[in-house]
Amino acid sequence: MVIAIAVISLLGVLVCASCLVYLHIAPTGLNPVRDPVSQYGITDYFTFYRAAALSLGVASLTLAVALLEALTEANAAGIVFLVILGFARLTIGWVPMDAPGAPRTSTGLRHNLLATAFFASATVAAFLFTGTFAGDPALSGIAPASGVLAWAMAVFSALILLTSLVGPLKKYFGLAERLLYVAVLAWVATVAIALIAS
Repeated sequence: MVIAIAVISLLGVLVCASCLVYLHIAPTGLNPVRDPVSQYGITDYFTFYRAAALSLGVASLTLAVALLEALTEANAAGIVFLVILGFARLTIGWVPMDAPGAPRTSTGLRHNLLATAFFASATVAAFLFTGTFAGDPALSGIAPASGVLAWAMAVFSALILLTSLVGPLKKYFGLAERLLYVAVLAWVATVAIALIAS
């Protein structure tokens, strides 16, 4: 059962990554170094953004279920943050960001809160599970990678905050956000593959 659930999680990561790659080669007019990933959600290609968000949500929730089944030592806090991550991604595609230069709206505010929940919960979950993996006979091998990716998420989250606040750095916001996406997808994929292999 754990293997089957982990396979679904890994497939979710692959679907998400595929959609994001397509969005970056499609003629959206967006600059991946400057523009946020969420901006794809207000282009004509919004369906692929929604698919990416949904698939990562499914990947996160199924990973939480697989870890509940597989771990010898429970990590309730880690599971909670994975669930927050999952639900944030499941809903964000239907709560679009405000267009650049447009007046701020309550929908845009909710979008920002969901995006913050995504980044924060992924980072916290990775840190929490790193310690659990280290003490688990079947998953101890991925503890170092989990730790590296957790720190990468923390650094990239800090860069997102920095590039959103400091004027001259705002042109690099999109790059910082995409690096964080890579770290999150890599972490979920690493854990799912380890569960399948175990």
